[in-house]
Amino acid sequence: MQQQHKSVLEFLEGLGDRRRDSVLQFHQDYRSAIAMARGSQSKHQAWPGGYLDHLGEIFRIAASLYHSLSQHRSLPFALDAAIVVLYFHDVEKIWKYSTGLPDRFDKKTYLFETLHEQYNIQFSPAETNALTYIHGEPEAEYNPETRIMGPLAAFCHAADTLSARLWFDEGRGLG
Repeated sequence: MQQQHKSVLEFLEGLGDRRRDSVLQFHQDYRSAIAMARGSQSKHQAWPGGYLDHLGEIFRIAASLYHSLSQHRSLPFALDAAIVVLYFHDVEKIWKYSTGLPDRFDKKTYLFETLHEQYNIQFSPAETNALTYIHGEPEAEYNPETRIMGPLAAFCHAADTLSARLWFDEGRGLG
């Protein structure tokens, strides 16, 4: 039996985070491109609108994981931090799979400079780490004596991987 799920917009509106209004403004500004973008070229949620559906899936997975894991141990980050990271982790897909990436688009610059300049969105050190390593630690950076991926990054990586690899063809229309 399928139950009612919160939409992406409901998750964003529910942010208790200081950046709530800025994130909502970003979402409003790009809602048309977000609504038509694919989640990927072919691997997960690869239909028009799949990007928004992927966001909805990872938000619901993250909320479920957060509440389940919190029953066992406290988590060193708020769910709002995970939602903000998950919302922006694939920001380039908004244009890449809808209107085309702007010339010379640099994701790192966009995340850590442009979002601040245009929307006053800044990320904490833990969020910066999560945005950097959400897709895993590159082999070139692996060090057996140093922890590269922080707890928030590991959590967001798990939610993203479950959506993209376990339920890659699910969530249509749920964004």
